[in-house]
Amino acid sequence: MHDRARSGQIRSAASWPAARRCAPGRRGRLRVGFTLLELLLVIGILMICAGAVAPSVMGVLANYHLKDGTQQVQAALAGTRVHAIDATSTYQFRFEPGGRRYVAVPIDIEVLSSPGTALSSDGASLAPGMFVAGTLPETLSFQVSTSSAPPPDSPPLPASGDPGWQAGMAKLPTAQEYASATWSDPIYFHVDGTASDATFAIVDTRGSGYRITVREVTGEIFVKTLETEAR
Repeated sequence: MHDRARSGQIRSAASWPAARRCAPGRRGRLRVGFTLLELLLVIGILMICAGAVAPSVMGVLANYHLKDGTQQVQAALAGTRVHAIDATSTYQFRFEPGGRRYVAVPIDIEVLSSPGTALSSDGASLAPGMFVAGTLPETLSFQVSTSSAPPPDSPPLPASGDPGWQAGMAKLPTAQEYASATWSDPIYFHVDGTASDATFAIVDTRGSGYRITVREVTGEIFVKTLETEAR
């Protein structure tokens, strides 16, 4: 008897929450979902947060592209110096003022007229790795700078009137991609590792940038931010 009563109490206690769940009162009802006002409030908060973070994110991306493009050109200049030594030929490096393109090719007619280190086996084009050609990211451009070095004894030839440059460009496999460019004065890299003094800048749409300097005696390349230089 006692066992039956006890089991009845257990069943009643076990079944009570289920019954309560099946027939909840008005106060016991659970809300499912959100009201339109609550959704609009959350969306508004997210938009405010995104607006506050966006400028800093864009600034980080812009700095990354500027640094990456500058390092790309610095490596191209250093590579041009190595090519001049390896190919035993003077190289010219030119860039596109106000634009994004740059090229470096050998300019010694003798080297360009016979197969050798600088040319492919058939002599029709420059060998892979023996020229430099590239394009800056879209937000960057080259800027001509005034150099503190004394002017050369004779002014450099423009690209259109320089036979060495024209001969080197004729051997460039991707010459068509650079045919429309207006080129800067040449930066020379010689077989003994020296170069011509040169200074130019790479800037972005914000006006931030780096100044690149090539030293004549050593052929070394130095990079400084325009902000640091202004101080």
